[in-house]
Amino acid sequence: MIEYRSFLNTDSPWIVDIWRQQPAFRGQISIINRTLLEHKVLGKPYFDSRGLIIAVLRDGEKTVPLGFVHAGFSANIDKSDLDYGTGVVSILKVVPSDWQKEVADQLLERALQYLSNAGSTHVYFGSHFPHAPFYLGLYGGSQIPGLLADDNLGVDTAMRNGFKVDDKIIVMERRLTGFRTFVDREQMALRRRYQINAVANPLEKSWLESCILGMAERDRFSVYDKTNQNVCGSVQFWDMQPLASGYGVVARGMHDLNVSEEMRRCGIATFLVGESLRHLMQQGVG
Repeated sequence: MIEYRSFLNTDSPWIVDIWRQQPAFRGQISIINRTLLEHKVLGKPYFDSRGLIIAVLRDGEKTVPLGFVHAGFSANIDKSDLDYGTGVVSILKVVPSDWQKEVADQLLERALQYLSNAGSTHVYFGSHFPHAPFYLGLYGGSQIPGLLADDNLGVDTAMRNGFKVDDKIIVMERRLTGFRTFVDREQMALRRRYQINAVANPLEKSWLESCILGMAERDRFSVYDKTNQNVCGSVQFWDMQPLASGYGVVARGMHDLNVSEEMRRCGIATFLVGESLRHLMQQGVG
């Protein structure tokens, strides 16, 4: 008999075991342990055990874990608290077997019921900032871009249960070996007028950023006008651990690139990102 129930503290080894049996694909860490699970998921201040639902097969005295789904909530507009009106099915994992589809559908049904009972009227399947309460560093990239195209179980289950594609996001990366900043007449003029300021482990901008990235090693780069010291834009990078451990290089994830509206379309962002990458390369980022 298959039993579906909310997470118990003793289930952590089962969650790890289910995850390790998933097909490998780029963008998902293959080797997970209880420490990572605690750090990236269970230790979040908004974690609710009722939203992490596990399926187990009971055969006499033997109990076998089959899968789990994890549902949570988005953040409000100023990212200071949860928005219970917007639900998020963060992740779905089921052990490959003949009953995989059935278990996946049953888990999703229970996750949606949990979200509905909490007041959600709109639900995303797959996390994307700010609808990304869990699993950064275990799944995705510099941010979680929704469901990865290679996540066949998640994509198939979502489509089979009536979810529609809301957006498509391209995950981009580059090696920094031999990186050179882009130089033309416009960039040379910008170099004379503007300067880059680097800050290691800056203060988080919001409660949500503190919850998601507060424990990660981070760098913020700002570009400012030398004549009046006005900041024109900024970009942040975070140490993509443990996801980057499978890449074979030290990796940083770029996020939160912003340039003031009146300064756009004049090469400021190109200058800022280029100088930031050059600085990271000098620090040994690959």
